[in-house]
Amino acid sequence: MNDGSIVVREQSISPGDFPDLKKMQELLASQDFSKFNPMKVKLIEMVDGMLASDIGRLMRQIPVEEEVRNDKQMVKGGAFMNDESPFGFGRGEGVDAGFDEPQWIVYKEKYKYDEMFDKLNPVDGKLSGAVAKSHMIKSKLPNSTLSRIWKLSDVDKDGMLDSEEFALANYLINLKLDGHEIPPELPAHLIPPSKKGFYSAEDS
Repeated sequence: MNDGSIVVREQSISPGDFPDLKKMQELLASQDFSKFNPMKVKLIEMVDGMLASDIGRLMRQIPVEEEVRNDKQMVKGGAFMNDESPFGFGRGEGVDAGFDEPQWIVYKEKYKYDEMFDKLNPVDGKLSGAVAKSHMIKSKLPNSTLSRIWKLSDVDKDGMLDSEEFALANYLINLKLDGHEIPPELPAHLIPPSKKGFYSAEDS
């Protein structure tokens, strides 16, 4: 194997998290592998448990910390800087795009996302987490970023994505690839139309 594509595919690793193989080969060329300590299975199991549960809890805290930090850096004041003004900081850009439009902004590209969705062979109108992940990692974004996007896109928290949730996930991926930040919470204007009732039920 002269590249990491097989490992990336079989282990569902985001290409963005995979090391440069040529550089790794150069670093390891002088190493004596017979002197390496044997693999500790129990330790690996502990790490797997940490990745499955503890990291998720930590990731839920990161957006809040980023929001506080960004708020401190934001320019304050000015006649057009209040939250209600369409001229507010970042209004109409990135995640704020479409906030004042009557139609869900994701609809503009949904026909493309629907084609991708159908090619992934959904079952009963939904994609499993594993299938969705295999598609999302093609973006080459870090797993930490994709984890946040998944959390926002799986609106009904059933561990699967329907066509609207899948479209939302791809929309957020493209936002990040274009250099915009992923929001800590899903803005009201990005909630899929079929999930509006779900959010209302949660808030009540």
